[in-house]
Amino acid sequence: MALANHMMNPRLVQGVRTVVFDCDGVLIDSYEANMHYYGTIKEQLGLPPLTGEEKVFVHTHTHKEAVRYIAPGDLFPKAWEVVRGFDSSSLLQYLRRSDGIREFLGWLRDAGFGLAVNTSRTDTMDYILSVMDLEGFFQPVITSAKVATPKPHPEGLHIIMREHGVQPWEVAYIGDSLVDEKTARAADVRFWAYRDPALEAEVHIDSFWDIRAAMQRGYKDVVCAY
Repeated sequence: MALANHMMNPRLVQGVRTVVFDCDGVLIDSYEANMHYYGTIKEQLGLPPLTGEEKVFVHTHTHKEAVRYIAPGDLFPKAWEVVRGFDSSSLLQYLRRSDGIREFLGWLRDAGFGLAVNTSRTDTMDYILSVMDLEGFFQPVITSAKVATPKPHPEGLHIIMREHGVQPWEVAYIGDSLVDEKTARAADVRFWAYRDPALEAEVHIDSFWDIRAAMQRGYKDVVCAY
């Protein structure tokens, strides 16, 4: 395990041409928002609060998978009615942009790296990128609505690699869950884990300031604005 910092062996980050990001837990801290959202669904159905197992599941799977998990069987149609009437703007107060992410993205973009998103979110990414001031960095933005089979299937990463014209070893996928780890492994790309030392990853990241410093050292001949 290698922890990203300015003293890390620069070879561990060299050779990358494209960096792909998961959204929830990586680009943004959405944990409290997700707990409030799915907790509200259960509350309106008269169900008990989210269990620990449910909290992990809803934070790492697609929207529909998560709703079906907390409201299985005959409860699902009722839960979906709650979803349709939910005011998503009420979650904004619970969302936070990850510290240092915009500065890291700015350095990567100016240094010439390709940037993309591969997320289990369905139809809220444009909104998230807008309110978090992260628009214009990523191409493409792959959501579960844009693939036939969502994560941990590698389809999303395959689409990104084709569009960027890169090989698997030239891609680093930054994620924070076992689903992300499995996705990277299935696509045979590098996996960099964000704030979860239990994951099996080539590089572990505690902060985006640290990984930026590590990459600046690994690509020290690249001149950028940051």
